[in-house]
Amino acid sequence: MTLEEWNERYRSREDIDADPAELLVTAAGYLPPGRALDLACGAGRNARWLASRGWEVVAMDGSSEAIRIVNEHEGNIDARVMDFERNAALPFDDESFDLVAILYYLHRPLFAEAKRVVKRGGVIVCAVKMIGTYRVKSGELAQHFEGFGVLRSNEGEIAELVARRPYFIHSNTR
Repeated sequence: MTLEEWNERYRSREDIDADPAELLVTAAGYLPPGRALDLACGAGRNARWLASRGWEVVAMDGSSEAIRIVNEHEGNIDARVMDFERNAALPFDDESFDLVAILYYLHRPLFAEAKRVVKRGGVIVCAVKMIGTYRVKSGELAQHFEGFGVLRSNEGEIAELVARRPYFIHSNTR
């Protein structure tokens, strides 16, 4: 879908899910609140859930209508419009977030950016379809987050991965 088609979908309030993604609820439920980044946030279901649990949340989406909905419902979320496919470089310093969520959106350059902006010891929560046009291959998420500690990994119709950035980088050089 184009961004204009997404904008129209959000304008019509078509199929807007209010419940947070179960993977995020499970992963973040065990973490102390910190700073979270919700990439491709849509109408903000995950961002709102995080904010309601004390997280400081930045939510980003390419759809200006989606971001309008986030702002309409939640004043304490830093909601921003960003077309990830035109500019995958996120406007944040390295190691800025305790949690980064990329849920049900596939733009592979965002994986590298998520790794860059998550703090040492921080968690990335990712879910992507494995069927259809925009999909990952078996094992692909694990490859993108190689070197991270895998807290959860599951593949079926959806590939799910929860991974923690290591606190320390081990070097084999002396």
